[in-house]
Amino acid sequence: MKKNILFVCLLLSFSATQAQLLWKVSGNGLKHPSYLFGTHHLIPIQFLDSVPGLYKAFNASSVVVGEMLTSNVDATAKIQQAAMMPDHIKMRDLLSETEYELVDKELKSTLKIGLKEFSIMNPTLINTLYEMEIYKKLTGFTEDVQTDSYFQLVAAEQDKKVVGLETVEQQISILFGNASLQRQAEVLVETIKQKDSALVELVHMNKLYKAGKIDELVQLSKGKNKKSDMTLEEYAKLVDNRNTDWLIKLPPLFQESSCFVAVGALHLGGQNGLVKLLQKKGYKVTAVTD
Repeated sequence: MKKNILFVCLLLSFSATQAQLLWKVSGNGLKHPSYLFGTHHLIPIQFLDSVPGLYKAFNASSVVVGEMLTSNVDATAKIQQAAMMPDHIKMRDLLSETEYELVDKELKSTLKIGLKEFSIMNPTLINTLYEMEIYKKLTGFTEDVQTDSYFQLVAAEQDKKVVGLETVEQQISILFGNASLQRQAEVLVETIKQKDSALVELVHMNKLYKAGKIDELVQLSKGKNKKSDMTLEEYAKLVDNRNTDWLIKLPPLFQESSCFVAVGALHLGGQNGLVKLLQKKGYKVTAVTD
C-alpha cells in the first residue's frame, strides 16, 4: 500500500546512530564489502550528491541489487494490468454516494479527471497518482527518475550486473494485494479528507529522510491514529516479511561479489530492518561517513 509513512506528528530527537542512509557490510567471511542504501521515491536525484561516500561505494561494487528489475519491459505491462479493477467491481461498489462525490470532485480539481475516467483503476493506483500530484504542486517536485531506477540505469551504462530481489508477480502482490479493495478505497477517501495534513506530513517525512532518521520513519509508519494508517499486519507484509525473505537472498550475493543494495529506506531501520538482521547473522554493518 502506498500510504507508507504519512503519520508525522512529533518533533523527534536526532541520534547519530539513526541518522544514516548508507551502510557498509563486512566480516562474517566476506572477501569484499557490500553496501546498503535506503532510497525514497519523493527525493530529487541531486540529493544523492550530499550523501557521504555514496558514489564511492557504488563505484566499488560490481553488482547492483534492487527490489526488482526496473528495466523489465514485461514488468511494466504486468503491473499496469494488475492496477486495473476486476470487471465485476466498480468504484461505486466500494464507496457510498457521499464518498463517491467527494473523491470525484477532488480528483477533477487536482488531476482534471474524475472517477468516471478512473473507473477501471485500482484505488491504490488512484491514491498514488493523487498524492504525487498534490505533492508536486506543493513542492515543485518534478523528478521523472526515482532513485531506485537511477542506480540500475547507471549500472547498465557501466555494464554492472543488476539483480532484483523480487519477481514482477511478487511486486504486484505487494503493490495491489496488501489490502482488500474495500480497504484501499477507505484509504483513498481518508487521504482526500485529510489532504492538508497529509501534505504537511509528506514534507516533514522527506526532511526526516534527508536527515537519515530511518528509525524514526519506521516508528512513524506504524502509526494507528488514522483510518489511512497501515495496520501492523499491512506493515509486516510491506516491510518485515520481505526483509526476512531478502535475508535469505542477500548473503549468497555478498559472498559472490561486492554488492550495492538500493532498497526502500524503511527496509533498513528498526529491529526487523536489514541493518539489525544482518548484524544478528554475524555481519559487521557500519555507517559510512565519508
